[in-house]
Amino acid sequence: MHNLKRLVFLPNCIIVFVLFSASTRGQALSAASFFKSDTIPALYLGIDFSKAKLINDENSKAGIIQEKQFNGINDLMIKESKKYDFRGAYRRKYWEVDISEVEKRNQNVDPSELLSFNDSDLHLMKKTDVDSLVSGFNFGDHKGYGILLIVEGMDKQKRLMTVWYTLIDMEHKKVLFSNLLQGGVIGGFGFRNYWASAINSTIIYVDNKCYHEWKDKFR
Repeated sequence: MHNLKRLVFLPNCIIVFVLFSASTRGQALSAASFFKSDTIPALYLGIDFSKAKLINDENSKAGIIQEKQFNGINDLMIKESKKYDFRGAYRRKYWEVDISEVEKRNQNVDPSELLSFNDSDLHLMKKTDVDSLVSGFNFGDHKGYGILLIVEGMDKQKRLMTVWYTLIDMEHKKVLFSNLLQGGVIGGFGFRNYWASAINSTIIYVDNKCYHEWKDKFR
């Protein structure tokens, strides 16, 4: 039986764009190298809700959402990986999964900081906030390229989610590339499935449009 927290798969727009110079230590990692070759492995790190705001949802139970739903969404992405096909969207032949750190981080979210009735919180984070989050992330012994999603806002009235797609040099805790996407809720019953559908809309967008644009930037 597979461990859902760590799986290995073997041979499946741009709003914000940032490219950092490679470190002089070890093999240089860059977004250009990553997008030029589908044989470069990637580690999917999951969805980080540690900075997320749930907006205009007065009936939500913040404690239950923090305790169960955030990691429930992460587990769903893995259990139904054919539907939520990050690997395919990123055109990777070699794909690993380790969501253990985001699950720890999501469990440490303060429920009292989650709810908001400020529409502007849908676009709350700056590029420096993404950098700061990644620099404080525990990658353990992982090196190479990591892919992390960072949820910024979830607006119940607008049925929209904002999420940062980030490509990371895990050894040096550097963001190589970041892309802020906005996903619309497609449908789904209950908190988990409702917001998972918004994530799915961003995956579809990456697969159909964004990945081609990302790749073209590095030709």
